[in-house]
Amino acid sequence: MDELTVLDSLKSQFPDAVTDALIDSQPPHIVCANVGKEKIVDVCSYLKDNLQFNRLSGITSLDFPEERKFEMVYMIASYDHSVIVKLKAEVSRDESPSIDTVIPVWWNANWYEREVYEFMGIYFDGHPELTPLVLSDDMVGEYPLRKDYPEYPQTTAKYPYSDDQESIVEEKYPLEWKSWPSERHYLE
Repeated sequence: MDELTVLDSLKSQFPDAVTDALIDSQPPHIVCANVGKEKIVDVCSYLKDNLQFNRLSGITSLDFPEERKFEMVYMIASYDHSVIVKLKAEVSRDESPSIDTVIPVWWNANWYEREVYEFMGIYFDGHPELTPLVLSDDMVGEYPLRKDYPEYPQTTAKYPYSDDQESIVEEKYPLEWKSWPSERHYLE
């Protein structure tokens, strides 16, 4: 099975639910598709049952507060072929953002969904137990990975100080492409 077969199959099976489907031009040529959140379980079931995507590699979410939305991202792979699928489902950023659980499709979604709920506040309808994994009791319900969280980092490693206008990374550590394998070179 190749990327084009997977892409065509998804588009033909879910013509209204799968949008912006394409194959990433860079290796490993991931099949990327946006899916309506109401069809996420159907699309995932189809991938597992009909196209042998038997491995959920991860679930994460992205926060877009200025657009009032979250994006759920599902990375799905197979033990039978080398194609990788990335599904994205948009969830509105309202008082109670939610999406259906994919635990009936892949049991390991349990931990990924609990983590997303704990850190981003996206509820998974039908999840058997959305209990905290990492946060202490006093932080539960604060959703620290949302961009509007009061202590969300406003600086980056590239520009570590608010008054910095130039990158210390590029000056001291110039980035250059090296073929693999290469020897290690250390700056003195």
